[in-house]
Amino acid sequence: MTALYALLAVGLFVVVAGGIASWLFLQTDQGQKVMEVVKQSAEWITEASQAPGTAELRSAGCEMALVSEMSRAVDLLMALVPDEEQERELLEQMESAGNLRERLLVICTLPRNSPDEPDCGGLARTYGEAVPTAPESFFLVAIRQGDESPRCQSIYSTDGTLLETPEI
Repeated sequence: MTALYALLAVGLFVVVAGGIASWLFLQTDQGQKVMEVVKQSAEWITEASQAPGTAELRSAGCEMALVSEMSRAVDLLMALVPDEEQERELLEQMESAGNLRERLLVICTLPRNSPDEPDCGGLARTYGEAVPTAPESFFLVAIRQGDESPRCQSIYSTDGTLLETPEI
């Protein structure tokens, strides 16, 4: 019984110490920056998951569908980049890949074990048909949960035609 009490006391200490350390971190400039990025990211995901065309993408087989201006996603990413040199490199990479920052971003996450997985052209066509006001082309990323690399990461037209696969 004494060992159980000692274990509970250690557990309580860890929880209290962790809470105090977190509170102290959140009082720092870096902690405030992290909290702001978390808040903005949550807002972005909420908006992007409710954008026009996302319901149709989910019906087509996407477990999660997000649609947003790429610039908004990049701005959130930039807030996490630790220094200006890395930020500049990332922006140059996006510029050389066809100025992706100026495109619409469509993201589809596919279930891990889905037998009837849609192809990327079909997802692009689904989005194009669902949103008549969509731009003529957009950047589509489709990835199966658990995979390290996307099934596609390319620029598509609204009719599902693959236009370009930029080097990223």
